Amino acid sequence: MMKLFPDFETKKRFMKTGLPIIAGIAWSPIIWIVVLAVLGPSLFALTASWPVTLAITFFVVLFTALFLMKFFIRLGAKFYGESN
Repeated sequence: MMKLFPDFETKKRFMKTGLPIIAGIAWSPIIWIVVLAVLGPSLFALTASWPVTLAITFFVVLFTALFLMKFFIRLGAKFYGESN
């Protein structure tokens, strides 16, 4: 682990910027499955088309993942902010 983060500042910088992005990307498939399971049948009943349902689901997942990334960035700023 020391080879990745030679000093505390490098680790802190990664935690502030890189980790929320990795978390957002990692959670996207899970969010996709949940949104498709919850909203998929309703959207399919409204649109009668799976491609349209999947497109709407894609945008819901995209916005949810972006929201979570911003949330994780703010949360990381609280823990690894300048006050430490």
